[in-house]
Amino acid sequence: MMVLYVRIMFKDNLNLAIKNIKERKSRVSLTFLGIAIGIMAIVALMGIGEGMQQAVTGELSSLTDTIIVTTGSISASPAGGGFMGNGDIYFTDRDIEDISRISGIKDMSPVLFGSALMRYNGETVSVSLLGLDPESMANIFGIEFLGLESGSFMQEGEQSRVIMGHKVAYDYFDSEITVGKRVDINGKKFVVNGIYKEQGAGFSTETDDYIHMTTRDFEKLTGQRNISGVLVRVYDVGSVEAIAVEIEESIDENHGTEDFAQAITMSSILESIQSVLQIIQVVLLAIAAIALVVASIGIMNTMLTSVMERTHEIGIMKAIGARNRDVMLIFIAEGALISLIGGGVGVLLGFVGANGFGAASSGFMGTGMSLTPVITLPTVVLSLTVAFLVGILSSLYPARKAAKMSPIEAVRYE
Repeated sequence: MMVLYVRIMFKDNLNLAIKNIKERKSRVSLTFLGIAIGIMAIVALMGIGEGMQQAVTGELSSLTDTIIVTTGSISASPAGGGFMGNGDIYFTDRDIEDISRISGIKDMSPVLFGSALMRYNGETVSVSLLGLDPESMANIFGIEFLGLESGSFMQEGEQSRVIMGHKVAYDYFDSEITVGKRVDINGKKFVVNGIYKEQGAGFSTETDDYIHMTTRDFEKLTGQRNISGVLVRVYDVGSVEAIAVEIEESIDENHGTEDFAQAITMSSILESIQSVLQIIQVVLLAIAAIALVVASIGIMNTMLTSVMERTHEIGIMKAIGARNRDVMLIFIAEGALISLIGGGVGVLLGFVGANGFGAASSGFMGTGMSLTPVITLPTVVLSLTVAFLVGILSSLYPARKAAKMSPIEAVRYE
């Protein structure tokens, strides 16, 4: 009997809530909108945040066996500022030999850094050079977010060819440089074999301002062997952290200092990036929560107005036997339904907004990576649950006020 009573009450309250919502469409629609905006922000931001996490993880997970060794503070990627080293301090050939003797290392490649004067179409500018062997250039820099806009990487044995950063190719000179063009670097002719995609400042990749050439060409061109970094790949991913520590200790011992070298694993870089993205996502969700607070105030205002308009109706219900609990449930059901419908609309808008943002961003955070928002079922369920709870909590005060009305005074009210 109790179960049947609850079912009947639930059905009656729901029907009454729907009837009251229909009678106040204009006012309730604004309340719907407030809830929808708040839930839309939550769904979209969570979807974009999850999409960022998966994009970064997908790009860097294949490099978890890689260690980046530098004399300076390293960036979040193997390109750009990280391999510039710490001023004029560079690794020695002895350092390279000691690294190669460490057990568990699959292969390694020194990265040379220097500067030169480049001449093109009668203009001369100063450029930064990175020397790296062709195999490492393709394997390490060939990942998608450091991919080529045009052209190709050099092959083993090719000489006098370069891969050019996006800014060097398109911004450094009045005339754009394209694949196949010849440029003069320190008086020597080089063919542009490829041009990197634009990276921007995302993750400090900064390939935009660099020219990559083989280590052989670098040494012949500059007469120097400025080893500012080393790319190391290991056999066993599980030993990568231990090998990184061993590399640091070996090089520091050579130079008689404790902080000469810094060996960073891609796993630690990935964890750092994910932590930053999580913090950003929490901050954005906190901002989105403000919209929900405003929406909850809107629901409370709507319900208080509804209580005032229906004072006479409440008095009649209580006069014919409705208990305080019954009156409260009527208004709570109405507030919860309003919020739940607004939440459903917000989820749909969140899908549209997140995917629209993903389509508009050809590469997020300047990395060239594609961003596909990921909206999961738990995200949808959480958003609707939040909407439902907001509706209930916002309706408690108006419902309690309605329940405490004196039936005699309420019936007299006009």
